Amino acid sequence: MTGRERGERGVEAAGDRAVASGGNIGRVVTGDYVTQVERAVLLPPEALAPAVCPDGLSKVPRKAVRFVGRERELTWLDAHLGDQGQGLAVVRGLGGIGKSTLAARWATLRAEGHRPTWWITAESRADLDTGLAGLAGAMQPALIDVLPQEALRERALQWLATHDGWLLVLDNVTEAADVEPLLARVAGRRGRILITTRQAGGWDGLAEVLALTVPDTDDAYAMYAQVVTGLGDGYDRHARKLCAALGHLPLAVAQAAAYCAETRTTPGEYLDQLRQYPGALYESPGDGRQAVAWTWRLTLDRLVAADPLTGTILRVLAWWGPDRIPRHLLDRLGPAPLVRRAVGRLDAHSMVTTHEDGAVSVHRLVQAVARTADANDPHRRAEDIEAARLVAEEVLTSALPQGADGRAEWGAWRALFPHVETYVGHVDPAAETAGTAALVHRGARFLVSDQDTWEAERWFERAVACRERVLGADHPETAASRAGLAECWGIAGDLEPAAELQARVVADLERVAGEGRAETHVARGNLAITLRHLGDKEGAVVLLEGALAGLERLRGPAHRDTLLVRSHLGVAYQDAGRLEDAIVLHERTLAERRSLLGPDHPETLTSRLNLVRLYEAVGEVERAVAEYDAVVDDAVRALGEDHHFTTHLMHVDPPGGRRPHGPRWWPTM
Repeated sequence: MTGRERGERGVEAAGDRAVASGGNIGRVVTGDYVTQVERAVLLPPEALAPAVCPDGLSKVPRKAVRFVGRERELTWLDAHLGDQGQGLAVVRGLGGIGKSTLAARWATLRAEGHRPTWWITAESRADLDTGLAGLAGAMQPALIDVLPQEALRERALQWLATHDGWLLVLDNVTEAADVEPLLARVAGRRGRILITTRQAGGWDGLAEVLALTVPDTDDAYAMYAQVVTGLGDGYDRHARKLCAALGHLPLAVAQAAAYCAETRTTPGEYLDQLRQYPGALYESPGDGRQAVAWTWRLTLDRLVAADPLTGTILRVLAWWGPDRIPRHLLDRLGPAPLVRRAVGRLDAHSMVTTHEDGAVSVHRLVQAVARTADANDPHRRAEDIEAARLVAEEVLTSALPQGADGRAEWGAWRALFPHVETYVGHVDPAAETAGTAALVHRGARFLVSDQDTWEAERWFERAVACRERVLGADHPETAASRAGLAECWGIAGDLEPAAELQARVVADLERVAGEGRAETHVARGNLAITLRHLGDKEGAVVLLEGALAGLERLRGPAHRDTLLVRSHLGVAYQDAGRLEDAIVLHERTLAERRSLLGPDHPETLTSRLNLVRLYEAVGEVERAVAEYDAVVDDAVRALGEDHHFTTHLMHVDPPGGRRPHGPRWWPTM
């Protein structure tokens, strides 16, 4: 696949089963020469050896530095994860209750008995895949820049399924179904899996579940006393009463303790401040959110008085993913020194956690409070929360690369997409703006390029609904999202519905934009490609010839849209048996792409790949084989193995009827 922007370009491909389109409403290409063969990968010699887990390999967050009590729960984990247990256990409970801290404590205490001990934040299947890929990379660093994430994940699964003595911690699993495929492959081995989750249902028949409750009074007091010691008369009595007022919720107790330690506030004085909130004392805080809201209010009263930016930053962070928000996003929130000072103050009060690389994590419960309006809390006014949402959206939109053709751009997209996904998940569709719809559309384009077409379809549906409401059913951007939806249907093999929707897009653009807009001609090109797959080869040629003429007139013969449609026309000529005409078009397109985009651009490499098939079709097999090998080598060198174009290329059946050459097969574990 290729893409000038995740929703702005696609790749053409020769073949009856290819699904392709292009132009500024996008299309993904898989050709009939793309078959489900094993994917070929060029490996360094040292990576061909079986994976070996280094001694001491461990990845556990420092959540258990200050740990108190939970002896009964630790004993339960010993029993269920020990040699006599089933090797699989689930800890569930409400947010902020200490599930992750308990898991980190047990994993740390038992680290010597496991190789490796590996922690994965597993909120989604994508997070789980990333964590497994990280495990494979930690065992064989030579593979990190060679294999795509999918391959690394598979290597990790193979290793886990054939070895014992390991421990996986899957933290904050959202749905049991997300981890079932992993459990089916590796559960029952001598390794161990510890899962934390808020989800009560879905675990029956899968694992034993420990329902974690809040600590008792003594343990909650001990948590507070680890941070704050002996402040004020009646310290012990007031500290215990403060913990009770916070429902013994560990997160709330930690935030209150951090506040008292930073400000030298006694627990009695903190209690006096809490009394301004009705029900704050002598009543249970219920699901924990209210307890955090109380500590939030007191902490921000102080922080905002000294630095208003602290409140703004916390409200913005509430809209992104909770884990490892990159520093470069934070630096877009204001002058870097001021932002970092504000983040440092938040960290000192346990409102956020900063990492060595400057990334920031925020507890999900803190984020939930920050996104919830409260007319009685000056830090959670509805208008301020909405303003923070718009800032979060604007910063994400501006941080995403305009293109994803190169290795760096593709890597940036993959790093930022979890925050885009979280943001989109939090936004009420009724509050979406044209900017939100644009972000959703771009996210859908990324998902298509990342070969997650099913999820991309949902995102395009949402983009269409928003743009119809905000911009109108006839707006060209609405048509672009409809075209993306049709693309997903086409990739899934639903060609007739895809063609019908593309025909609607063409009709709408003809009526609204007319012949003087390039979008109209690009849409005709998209429809032509789908018609070709439906068997209407001559109809496809006619539409593409017309689209090419229109784009040459409007945008010039060397514009990227023009080159894309010309390349599609070359593919259509090949299908129609006009091989000489196809070679002329593809060679011209290749020369112009080299000049316009450079020799290593994915669209340039695609033109070379299209010529490979043409050379093979006219009997120049040796030339085709040599050029195919050169394209693979250039893609790996210039783009990297995990770039979406390279992963597409690795599915290509090589010319000459041969299997991928040399060491390009994934080695078995």
